Amino acid sequence: NSSNRGVNVDQAFIELGGLKVGYFYNWWDDGLSGETDVLANNSIFNSIRYTFTAGAFYAGLSVDELESLNTTITNNNVGISGIIGGAFGPAKVALVGGYDTDREEGAARVIATAELGPGTLGLAAVWASGANAYYNASEWAVAAEYAVKVTDRFKITPGAQYFWTLDQNRFGDFTGNRDGWKAGLTFDYQLATNLSTKVAVNYQDFDNQQEQWTGFVRLQRAF
Repeated sequence: NSSNRGVNVDQAFIELGGLKVGYFYNWWDDGLSGETDVLANNSIFNSIRYTFTAGAFYAGLSVDELESLNTTITNNNVGISGIIGGAFGPAKVALVGGYDTDREEGAARVIATAELGPGTLGLAAVWASGANAYYNASEWAVAAEYAVKVTDRFKITPGAQYFWTLDQNRFGDFTGNRDGWKAGLTFDYQLATNLSTKVAVNYQDFDNQQEQWTGFVRLQRAF
């Protein structure tokens, strides 16, 4: 039916050196490799950003348009996000922050990964001062995973996350003592060159809320 046809653009941007302008994924999208953690709220914006790189060290600053996000925004309000990170032998660390000028609240997150044994250990912690465009799932959260490369084609990633202070009042401030946790497994299998499948199964248990099982099966094609 021709009336149902359309084009969906995932990203559209211009990049010149460290400067990037357009509609693209923010640093907040760079989470852990598994599909269990919740470490960002929104991660794609119309943005102008600059990233400086010196060897294994990098830092960047981005101005993000927060239009149409669910944070009581009525105009084209602005967010400011930044990142600093580096590689230290087999380990990598990245600290990202974001400030929502509409809500006057912000969030910060650190992710560290390290090659350990047959896989890669990943650790993350995130904090939010209140409801904001970058992260508002809880006031505090920590997550961990271990991505085991079983074969060259098959990877298994168990992961878990704990959330502190899930509720917010009508002003967007975190309140109460309701916490929760989530755990799951992610399976990645490369079927052929540039073709893979991903399967995720997760269990979630939040205080005063029914326990939930979620998951998905996805076929991925790289071009």
